[in-house]
Amino acid sequence: MTTPTPDAAGNIAPGYYYAEGDPPGTVRYWDGTQWTGSPMPSPPGATPAAPNAAGFSQERFGGMGIRIGAILLDGLVFVVVAVLVSLPFADNVSNSDTSFEFQVTGGAVFIGPLVYLALTIVMVATIGASPGKLMVGLRITTADGTTPPGYGPAALRSLPWLPTLIPLLGVVIWLGIVIASLVTISNDAERRSLFDRVANTRVVRKSAL
Repeated sequence: MTTPTPDAAGNIAPGYYYAEGDPPGTVRYWDGTQWTGSPMPSPPGATPAAPNAAGFSQERFGGMGIRIGAILLDGLVFVVVAVLVSLPFADNVSNSDTSFEFQVTGGAVFIGPLVYLALTIVMVATIGASPGKLMVGLRITTADGTTPPGYGPAALRSLPWLPTLIPLLGVVIWLGIVIASLVTISNDAERRSLFDRVANTRVVRKSAL
């Protein structure tokens, strides 16, 4: 086998190559988009690692640790937004009013998630990162490496957040989605989460752009 040469679009032909991060002396199949299968002993003359279509080697995608950090920061921003959205309700309702607690809670539970979703969609579409990803140095790209990805992918990436609009149960559903996303990140060669699979996006370190 010879070292592959990207075509004009930056694509690498399918084949068996060494994948960075795999044990030395092994190869894995590159299907033109992602690594598939398990590492296997390398035959003589095996080629070095093939980058993906955007030119990134495997370790340049956002890994498990940094993605968890971004999720936690996004959750913190979500709570802050929910609280801030609740404040106008608290200002306009007397503490003696029996509807005070309901209105404040309603502002946080129903309007807060909508405001956060809108904020996230705009940030991903125009900057290429959610608040948490921006803080830890991650960027969201399309499959070909374009960032910011635009409003279409940004909106699709936000679909898994929709369950948070359901009071109480929605948070539980969202946590299940996050856990499932972390599982897919750990098992995917390009570290794609469920959010990435829905929108066909990738999360890379800013330094890899």
